[in-house]
Amino acid sequence: MGQSDVRVLSRLNRTRLDWAQIRSDLSGGLVAAVVSLPQSVPLGAIAFAPLGPDWIWLGVLSGLYCSIFAGSVAALTGGTPLMVTGPRPSASLIVAGLVAALMGQPEVIARGGAPLVATLAFAAIALSGLVQVLFGLFHVGRLIKFIPYPVIAGFMNGVAVLVLVGQMRAFLGLPEDFRWTQWRAIPELMHPGAIAVGIASLAAMVLVPRFMRRFPGPLAALLAGAAMAIVLGTLGVGVGSIIGSIPPFVFSPRPLLEMLSLPMGGWLLELLPLMAPAVLVLAVVNSVDTLLSAAALDSLTGGRHRSDRELVGQGLANLVGGCFGGVACTGSLSRSATAIKAGARTRLASFSHAIILLLTVVVASSLLTPIPMAALAGILVVVALTAFDGWSRQLMWRLPRQADHRREIVANLGVVLVVAAVTMVVNLVAAVAAGTALSMVMFVRKMCKPIVRRVLDGRARRSLKVRNRDEAESLSAKCTQILVVELDGALFFGTADSLAQEVEARLAGVRVVVLDCRRLSEMDATGVRLLGQLGKSLQAKGCALVLAHLSPEDAMGGFLLDMGGPSLDGVVRLFPDADAALEWAEDRVLELGRLGAGEPGEIALADLPLSGNLGAAELTALAGALERRQLPKGTVLFREGEAGDTLYLLAKGHVTIRLQRPDAPAVRLASFQPGVMFGEMALLEGQPRSADAVADDDIVVYELAADRFASLSEEAPRLTHHLVLNIARELAARLRVTSEQLRVAF
Repeated sequence: MGQSDVRVLSRLNRTRLDWAQIRSDLSGGLVAAVVSLPQSVPLGAIAFAPLGPDWIWLGVLSGLYCSIFAGSVAALTGGTPLMVTGPRPSASLIVAGLVAALMGQPEVIARGGAPLVATLAFAAIALSGLVQVLFGLFHVGRLIKFIPYPVIAGFMNGVAVLVLVGQMRAFLGLPEDFRWTQWRAIPELMHPGAIAVGIASLAAMVLVPRFMRRFPGPLAALLAGAAMAIVLGTLGVGVGSIIGSIPPFVFSPRPLLEMLSLPMGGWLLELLPLMAPAVLVLAVVNSVDTLLSAAALDSLTGGRHRSDRELVGQGLANLVGGCFGGVACTGSLSRSATAIKAGARTRLASFSHAIILLLTVVVASSLLTPIPMAALAGILVVVALTAFDGWSRQLMWRLPRQADHRREIVANLGVVLVVAAVTMVVNLVAAVAAGTALSMVMFVRKMCKPIVRRVLDGRARRSLKVRNRDEAESLSAKCTQILVVELDGALFFGTADSLAQEVEARLAGVRVVVLDCRRLSEMDATGVRLLGQLGKSLQAKGCALVLAHLSPEDAMGGFLLDMGGPSLDGVVRLFPDADAALEWAEDRVLELGRLGAGEPGEIALADLPLSGNLGAAELTALAGALERRQLPKGTVLFREGEAGDTLYLLAKGHVTIRLQRPDAPAVRLASFQPGVMFGEMALLEGQPRSADAVADDDIVVYELAADRFASLSEEAPRLTHHLVLNIARELAARLRVTSEQLRVAF
């Protein structure tokens, strides 16, 4: 077989694979259309139900046109290839609320009545699509995701209740002019035939998918309701109102032409306060619903949707759908999942869903005419029951079982219930506003938890500076003059005052207050002002305020200095870490106690810790074994990994032990002052150095090398014995300080 033959076979195989995928996509689109048809009809009817029974046909067509026109546009332009678009209960109820509000405007009724109301509703749908497009272009989709979920859950529960209550009239066969204030008359007014159709539809919607998983529940419900109506009709039993005659399909943007004929200004501008909130809420709710469906679809397909493009696509879909007479649309997870299970893998499935619905409306719209409204009500009752938010149901289930977080659960459920109640009693705009306000209050209250994590004194928190024995003992007696306050959370208007009260209540005998800001997550202008005021108040009392883990180079420290300005000069000191802040605080306490005042000169060998309890002869022998060295600032005494063969006695200056890191600044492990020995562990163990030792200024050190120490062991064993005891005493003193810290801290 030649190479050309292989290429031909390869192309044939790809063609077969492509045709196989096309067949799968068409199959998915067909199943989605079968599911979408019985959902689109009642959801469109809900949206325009306030126009009255004579306009049921408009609602039916608007639901179908939504799936056809908006669905095809979203399939071609959306950011989620397998998203099937159509009407949703939430969007339909928002439109229904707007239609009802417009029907209550005498000016609108006088100028055009129901046709004018329908035109204005389609204009609102188109404008909401334009707002969604702007959301996508300006990346507002990222902000929509921050809407508190209890608000969304309450809104969805309120919508579910409204759908449920709204379908009870048709489900029970009540007259069109029935009002729920007449509830006592329901037993006399309800229609047994309509109830039978509704129950048959509801039962088929629930039971058929359990036994026939591939058969769409909405289609089964529609067929069952129609079959029950036929049976009852042969028995002479009425089934209530039906859909009625539907005008033929017209491929024309008639609503757009009617919108363009409206006068710009005058009475139309007076309707702006009524329509604008509905347009905005419709855009936000549709966007949230779509993004949630897209995220859920990602988990189903393993893909990743493009939020901004999806909003633009859904916005264009609503814009086009409104111009062609379609009700508002969103991405539908149920329709999309059905298509995927049927084999859909590309946009062709979503687009073919719209085309199949178009052919159905053109060829078989007359089949919808005799369908009872009770059958549609049965479908929507199940849709409403399944639309109740699962998260809020789980919260109610966990409420009696979660004692630790019961208050938080109750608070979130409270937001859900308030939003749902306002949705049902007032309107969706008020519900979203009320829910957002409550969520903000909850957030502020939660953020107002005590910002002080714990309060310690200088006994529990020490710096890494290793001091000589006398100074360490003096500091141990005075370290209660250092107050360490560890912060955790946000320092803002809700927590600033509590911090000030906590500090001022513990100032007795305190000379330095250290605020450890390592866990501080945020700071606002009120927090900055509080720190300035606290610093001035402490300064007046002879106390200093120190902030650890803040510096001009980091973001929060820069914000503090920029916002505080001159008010912080001289009253607040910033340090990059707690160790540096604690060292400054300890030095200040010692200085105020007149210990360590002024820079000491070189400490004599006899006063160094290694020389303790030595006689004159032993001290002379020790001096002969030591090497005195004067070293300039920056000298590296030893580096990590070098042989540990020398003990150092620091007589003048300061030395820092640092741990070098390859991709980060060095870490200070300890800092030594005059009168301290270091390097003794390496001398005794003979192990390599574990860090670097660097002179912070000009220093004087005495060095005891390992070979000289070994010689002393042979020549003067008694002296060596005393030296080892002195080393042990020094280590024990340091261990005692560490033990005291741990005891106080825990």
